[in-house]
Amino acid sequence: SFTPPGLTVAVAKDRAIEALLQMGDNFVINVLAAENHQPLLRHFLKRFPPGADRFEGIATLDSAAIGGPVLSDALAFLDCVVMQRMECADHWLIYAEVRNGNVADQQALTATHHRKVGNHY
Repeated sequence: SFTPPGLTVAVAKDRAIEALLQMGDNFVINVLAAENHQPLLRHFLKRFPPGADRFEGIATLDSAAIGGPVLSDALAFLDCVVMQRMECADHWLIYAEVRNGNVADQQALTATHHRKVGNHY
């Protein structure tokens, strides 16, 4: 949405992060740049054991984001708060308002990731 700025994300019900995306919870979306996204993408696509620090060894910035870490190598970040949740089969559809954010390089291209099939992430 544009007014207020908002976005939706789909989160599998079996992902640990789902428990952190309840109504009123804050989170950060880090937008990666096309030129250097592969190492971070590979790191965050893997499954982590319960309680593992997903950001161990990853450079982050001290920032005004209250929803989580901002990656030093991110092209941009969006600091969000969960406003609504909708159950959709094996996923939750999360609607969040963007409360804060920043773009490090307005000329850079954003990374994209296309799955070959939908049975794995």
